[in-house]
Amino acid sequence: MKKLLFALALLFFSIQNYAQDLAKKIPANAFTVATIKGDNVFKLMFVKDFNESFVGKKLLTETSKSLDKNFTSIEDFGINLEKNMYYFNQLSDSITYNCFLIPIKDATKFESLINDKEKKFTLDGETRTMILPDSTSIIKWNNNMMYFVTGSIKSSFFADSLKSAKYGIKDLRYQGSDVLTDSATIVTDSTYVTTEEPMVETVIAPPVVKAKVQKKSAKKKVSSKKKAGKKKTAVKRKKVKLAEQIDVDDYAVKDSVGMDAYATDPDQYDEYQKEKAEQDAKTKALTLVWISAQADKIFNTNYESIESNKSYNSSLDKNAIAEVWVSSLQDVYNSISPEFGTYGKAGLMKGYGSLTAKLFMDDKSFRISTGLELAKDQADSYKKIMNRKINKKFLNYVDSEKAIGFMGYAIDTKAYLEEFPKLMQQTYGSFLGGRMDEEISLGTDLFTLLLDEEAVSKVVKGDALFIINGLNTRDVTYTAYEYDEDYNQTEVTKTKKETMPDFLFMFSSEDHRLMNKLIKYGVNKQRVSVDNNIYKIEEKKSPVDIYFMIKDNIVFFGNSLTEMKSISNNNFRANISKTHKSLLSKNNFSFLFNAKNLVGKVPDQEFGGEETAKKFNETLGKMGNVYMKSNPIKGNLVSADISAEIPNGHENALKYLFTLIENASK
Repeated sequence: MKKLLFALALLFFSIQNYAQDLAKKIPANAFTVATIKGDNVFKLMFVKDFNESFVGKKLLTETSKSLDKNFTSIEDFGINLEKNMYYFNQLSDSITYNCFLIPIKDATKFESLINDKEKKFTLDGETRTMILPDSTSIIKWNNNMMYFVTGSIKSSFFADSLKSAKYGIKDLRYQGSDVLTDSATIVTDSTYVTTEEPMVETVIAPPVVKAKVQKKSAKKKVSSKKKAGKKKTAVKRKKVKLAEQIDVDDYAVKDSVGMDAYATDPDQYDEYQKEKAEQDAKTKALTLVWISAQADKIFNTNYESIESNKSYNSSLDKNAIAEVWVSSLQDVYNSISPEFGTYGKAGLMKGYGSLTAKLFMDDKSFRISTGLELAKDQADSYKKIMNRKINKKFLNYVDSEKAIGFMGYAIDTKAYLEEFPKLMQQTYGSFLGGRMDEEISLGTDLFTLLLDEEAVSKVVKGDALFIINGLNTRDVTYTAYEYDEDYNQTEVTKTKKETMPDFLFMFSSEDHRLMNKLIKYGVNKQRVSVDNNIYKIEEKKSPVDIYFMIKDNIVFFGNSLTEMKSISNNNFRANISKTHKSLLSKNNFSFLFNAKNLVGKVPDQEFGGEETAKKFNETLGKMGNVYMKSNPIKGNLVSADISAEIPNGHENALKYLFTLIENASK
């Protein structure tokens, strides 16, 4: 019986804990969701440690100063630091909502952050509401959560004449040769959006807007050329009800007026400014209606939440410090390109699904993990393209002890060329529209016919490695000019130091016939010289000497003749670490930056002085290695990781990050 009671108590606690998480308040059609997991954050750094840190002291001092109050701990803000905090947004063709959900532990303390003479709030039961001065943002809170929403109405929404007439708001914009037009006369298709428009239109009563534009005399003087180019459309003025709460004055659709007319007639420009001010006032009033209704829905309505979204749920990781989830890359494209008209609504990102990013911190490193969902056809194509590993012979030329950084990648060139037409057709087929299907198909067939994928893949197999082994400083002469008191010009020759990377680049090639022909051509044209199978590119304007050679089916490029000779004579000595060997050999893409190997390599002059250089080198000396790698495609998910090691002597990545911030601020 005791065990049963204990199990029921545990279940009840779990349900209560789940119920308190604010994710259930995020609508299912949210476009982006970002999460900060307070519990995981403050496992790495106690609240007391945060308060005593440089960042914490700065935050508390500035907040106390700005609010004329004394805050000694972030707990004084009244926020529940052990729960998740959320940002999300919703998109439609009419308005974008940007929203924050913050768990509240002490509503009285939270109110002390915002309750002053300037900012009043209304009380409805346990719910408080405050409208910010610009009327486009609202803060709403109770004893459990705070909700902040700001709205941004899209002017393109009113380019549709029916919607413009419905709300009495016009989209004033410039078109062509600086011509101001009322785009409400242009009917556009706004069906590209991801959510219904608008999400809400009626709920509360915002301020009444009855701004009027003074009528100008009909006897205004305008040049005969401008008169000839005008056509007036008469539309009766009428009153329309906005959300059944706001009385707004609809406008007569006017003729287009060139900016040159405003330049010659200030009265017309003044009229435009007044009209624009009235439009802005109406837009703000409409924004307030919609965000107020949206906020009421979050607090008072039951609806399907983001927790029902399978893609969102599969992206969650209990160990992450912070997470970001974006519903669809196609929707990202749609949201930022309505001005493209028909092309803006094309499936340019078709096949690319949700995008995720997660931040992890532990006692060894920071790590950001990203993932992108693909459609099955695209995932299958990328699996073929990524079915190659880097040439193992490359590893013989990596010296981990001196390398400042490297970047390697490996793809199957043959598979890429075979899949390329299909990928292009998927992307640009919808962009160009169904009317171009035959032309696109013909183009992809022609591409395949002209290229011999097998032959190309032997010339360039698809793997490469670029290494920076150090920095070299050399004196460079240049021409400058000096002037005497009479401004007479004198040409002088000066010398300065330039820092160049010592690099080595290599890629695999099994068929050298084309390359040999290019080398022979370069030699004949005296653009290439040769010495013991090492070639030099003869280019006077190049800031560095470039050498190249072909050895063991590898093409080498570099700017160190000594290094190239050692490779040619089989005397090159390298010492690759196990970590770097695994990084390069197991991933299609990999990147390393070794900050410590850069310390003292850059001259002080490059930083503008000894003091700045010293500060920079101290920061580099305290940094660990930075890595980037791609991961094997699993199912339809392509992913990559970025990580940064923390040096010995630091408890965990979060505390190390705060130390870096403090050092950088000194």
